[in-house]
Amino acid sequence: MFDPPRILVTGGTGIIGQALVRKLVREGKSVRIISRNAKLAQHEKISIFRGDLTRLGDVRAAIQGCTAVFHCAAEKSDLRKMKDTNVTATRLLFDAAIDSGVKSFCHFSSAGIIGKTQQRVVDESSLCSPMNFYEETKLAAEQIVKRGLNGGNVVILRPTNIFGVQTLLPWLENSIYSKMRLSLIGNERAHLVYVEDVVAAAIFLWLAESGEGVETFNVSSDEEPGGTHRDVQTLFASTVKIASRQFAFSAPLFIPYCLRLMRNGVANHGNVIYSSRKLRAAGFRLPFGLQAGLIHAAGILRERTEDWSAAVR
Repeated sequence: MFDPPRILVTGGTGIIGQALVRKLVREGKSVRIISRNAKLAQHEKISIFRGDLTRLGDVRAAIQGCTAVFHCAAEKSDLRKMKDTNVTATRLLFDAAIDSGVKSFCHFSSAGIIGKTQQRVVDESSLCSPMNFYEETKLAAEQIVKRGLNGGNVVILRPTNIFGVQTLLPWLENSIYSKMRLSLIGNERAHLVYVEDVVAAAIFLWLAESGEGVETFNVSSDEEPGGTHRDVQTLFASTVKIASRQFAFSAPLFIPYCLRLMRNGVANHGNVIYSSRKLRAAGFRLPFGLQAGLIHAAGILRERTEDWSAAVR
């Protein structure tokens, strides 16, 4: 007998959404994805609702019958679409969630909304001072969902820079430009977190929900050792067995900081740590962590890349 989907996932074709849907399905959950692309992979546990998150009618129809929502959809690159995708769509979706009696809403935000900070260690209580329009729209989206659900639970996740198999291929580039850039930022923290860790945190908090309320959690690997750009590139190169693209020299931290300050007028130092202490206090531990996650993702990439030598430029 068909189990009607009770979980709605937005952004199901993105890096977070794909990993989340895969994990939910592996755990036997039925999932509904709202997407403008109707030609997605078929699976008995996945139903596709063809619609647009910026259209109220589509959102209301997609959410009907669902008791949980994972809002992964976001626009990071196109300034013209950011407000509609990150703010308007979130408002429509959250209003529909309230009206339809959704009991659990997980909103994927970004650690970047903290923006400019003088703190060495950033946590969920840190003041937000966005440094760009993307961060502004993600902060506005958080403010929408912080209204809370009627008798339901809202979780806001703030991951740092998410990586997965899809993001690793450019790391194979071995141009002079990529080497110079890495030498410039080599001593700065990369703020990377594996997508499988982010998804695991979302599902853990969903299953552990405790009644009504709104909670915000950073999801980061920053407190682990070996998190600089230089460390990450060295591990990646050794994992996929290619020559490292970095020069022997890595610039002192003040150099990339000053360059960003001159270019943008505002910047953070490259040694800021985004703490996941609150998430650990809730009883969650990253299944992979940075180093194991990088090795895992690189291994999958290598298996999927038919002509490995051609991919290394």
